[in-house]
Amino acid sequence: MLLKICGITREEDAQCAASAHVDFIGAIIVPGSKRQVTPEQAARIFAAAPTAHSVLVVRDMELEALQDVIDAIHPYAVQLHGSEPPEYASRITGTRIWKAFNLNTLDDFSLAIAYPAEMIVADSGGGTGKPCNWTRAAQLAQMRPILLAGGLSPDNIQSAIDAVHPVGIDLAGGVEAAPGIKDHGKIKRVATLLNKDSGGIL
Repeated sequence: MLLKICGITREEDAQCAASAHVDFIGAIIVPGSKRQVTPEQAARIFAAAPTAHSVLVVRDMELEALQDVIDAIHPYAVQLHGSEPPEYASRITGTRIWKAFNLNTLDDFSLAIAYPAEMIVADSGGGTGKPCNWTRAAQLAQMRPILLAGGLSPDNIQSAIDAVHPVGIDLAGGVEAAPGIKDHGKIKRVATLLNKDSGGIL
């Protein structure tokens, strides 16, 4: 079971995630996000946790500007969180492509099935703190590898995994003391629940 901690804004939080054997850490460079960092800050966050894979979260960013950031930071993956069409994703080079979908409608579901991305993130809208549609997420998880996001915390991840069977989970607000400020105890609790310290799976 893969584990991603997203919305990291501080290097010490990235270091905590790495020490807990988290697989992916996410930095958000979306203007207006309560967890927004600059590309330069994202680079420092990723450098602070070299054992975790870096995921740069963007939304409807101008393609040339995004490519410049990718070329400068070299993230493991870029997570597209807006209305980026498939042809936009196909033009990105130098990194893996992940794409977030809300799965609120059947159209969302159909797009998620066909989108040219290595990983689909089943979310509820990004930063809402609400669960996504677990029924549709479970259907999608039978067709594609997905990370389940949206309203997850140490208290409900077992239920979420049992219901959806994703390849991994993605937490942000559920492991925070305040927006952008991670609770190290909660990160470690999630890692323990997923048996990360022993290298096993849930």
